[in-house]
Amino acid sequence: MTAKPSYEELVFHIQELKSEMARLKTNEERTRLAIEAVNDGIFDYDLKNRETHFSARYYTMLGYEPYELPACRETWINLLHPDDREKTVAYVDQRIAEKKSWSLEFRLRTKSGGYRWILGRGKVSAWDKEGNPARRTGTHKDITDRKEAELEREALIRKLNKALKDVKTLGGLIPICSSCKKIRDDKGYWNHLESYFEQHSTALFSHSLCPGCMDEIYGKDEWYRDMKKDKGE
Repeated sequence: MTAKPSYEELVFHIQELKSEMARLKTNEERTRLAIEAVNDGIFDYDLKNRETHFSARYYTMLGYEPYELPACRETWINLLHPDDREKTVAYVDQRIAEKKSWSLEFRLRTKSGGYRWILGRGKVSAWDKEGNPARRTGTHKDITDRKEAELEREALIRKLNKALKDVKTLGGLIPICSSCKKIRDDKGYWNHLESYFEQHSTALFSHSLCPGCMDEIYGKDEWYRDMKKDKGE
C-alpha cells in the first residue's frame, strides 16, 4: 500500500507547481512582447484539436477589429487578391507536402476594399503518427511600403530602359524616304518625320517656314514683296 504524502511533501509539490506556473507565465509574457515588438500577425492552425487562432494584429493590419472575421484557413483564402489566390495556395500546399517551410509575398484585402502587401512565413510545426500535418504556424508582416517602393523603382527602370532604347534608335541609321521624307520605324511602318521624333524623343515640333520656302510660296504676292521692302530685304 502506497503511503500518503506528508503535509511537508504536499507543500513542497505545491510550491514547485507555483514556480512552474510563474515560469510559464513569464515565458508567455516574453513571447507576447516579442510578437508585439515585431508588429507581425500570428496564425496557428491546430488540425489535431480542430482549433485555429489569429492574433489581434493579424486583423488590425488589414483594418479589421480584432477577431472580427472567423479564424480559419478559408478566411485567409478569401482575403487573398484574385490574381494571387491560386498560385499562393498551391505554393503553400506544395511546401507542406514537401515538409518544408514557406515564405512568400501576396496581397490581402482590407476592410475598406483595398489591398495590402503581406510577407507570409510559416511551417508545419507538428505531424501526426501517419505523417500528416497536425499543426501549422507562422506570421504575416505588412510590407506594403517596401513593395510599393520596389514596384515604383521597377516602373522607373522600365521607363529608363525604353528611353535608352529610343536614344539608341535615334543614334543609329534612320531610313528616310528621299521623296516624301517619311521615316521607317523598327517595325517597318512609315511615319511622318514629326510623329516619329515625338514618339522616340522628348522633342516637340512647332511649324514655321524658312526664308527660301517663303520666297517660293509667297514671292509673287504683292503683300509679301512689300513686307520684304519694309524690312530692307
